[in-house]
Amino acid sequence: MKIRIYTEIEIKELKNNIFIKDILYQRQIKYEPIFKLWTIMMRLEYPGLSAKEIFEIAGINTKILHPKLPQRRIKEWLDNYKKYGLSYFLPEESSYSTLSTNNSREVDFKNGLYSYVIERLKRHNDY
Repeated sequence: MKIRIYTEIEIKELKNNIFIKDILYQRQIKYEPIFKLWTIMMRLEYPGLSAKEIFEIAGINTKILHPKLPQRRIKEWLDNYKKYGLSYFLPEESSYSTLSTNNSREVDFKNGLYSYVIERLKRHNDY
């Protein structure tokens, strides 16, 4: 697989955008956390917009980028948001963990099953 290296002119244009923190190794774009959160919000509130359109609204020249880059980044950020929540994107000094997935239907099912089994066992003791 070939690696996309940005030219000095492209790097300068990308760095002029307020949502781009830095370009590492002339190929890796480092985005501001607020941009990541904003793209997630845009994806959730305006599902009709493409990832490319969201990046363009933010003022990023998508002609410089690989055609799939906006789509891949927004998907990655949205997946991390769904899995870890807002704290994943907050300053790096704080920690994050997987969101609790307490499924109330599962708890109701277990409680119902527990009650059913107890009642059935009580009937066996009555014989």
